[in-house]
Amino acid sequence: MTTHKIAIAALLASGLTFNTVAQAQEQAQVSGILGGGLSFGGETLVDDIRFTDGSSDEVKTGEGFWLDFGFRADFEEWALKSTIGYKSGGVFASNGDATFSRMPLTIIGSINNNGHLFGAGFTYELNPELDLDLPGLQGTAEFENALGLVLEYENNYDVWAWGVRYTHIDYDYDPTGETFDGNNIGFFFNWYF
Repeated sequence: MTTHKIAIAALLASGLTFNTVAQAQEQAQVSGILGGGLSFGGETLVDDIRFTDGSSDEVKTGEGFWLDFGFRADFEEWALKSTIGYKSGGVFASNGDATFSRMPLTIIGSINNNGHLFGAGFTYELNPELDLDLPGLQGTAEFENALGLVLEYENNYDVWAWGVRYTHIDYDYDPTGETFDGNNIGFFFNWYF
């Protein structure tokens, strides 16, 4: 008899849980996201890359552009955003290039104050890689996947939004045991559909 009571209690509890989830899903307005941005900062990976005109440049861990897509679930006073994308930065020249690329998976929870979203979350950057294809300097360095903290402000205008994002992240290079600071600030635009 006790087993039956436990089974009935578990069934009722699971029904309440499913009902709560169903109500939350009904209240959320889910939109797709297509976005991109530009970020600045981070530690120098490769410096003093010389060009034929005498100028030079460097590759930093936090710099570059990104394109991403995903979804956002908007509730009455908060939102949950999840995206996956491609981020790359570096030096591009006619005789070669040096790039640092990765695939960020980002999840951000935000408080919504009349279209002004203040959020925090995490990014997990997959396959960070430095690729060198320069005269006299060629090769690839694969870094460990990296977990970072994200703080974000986003300003929504109907289906368009712009914002600023701070990312706190480090990249580990196992062969040498070095860790590179990838902290950066970025500016972005999103289109919601």
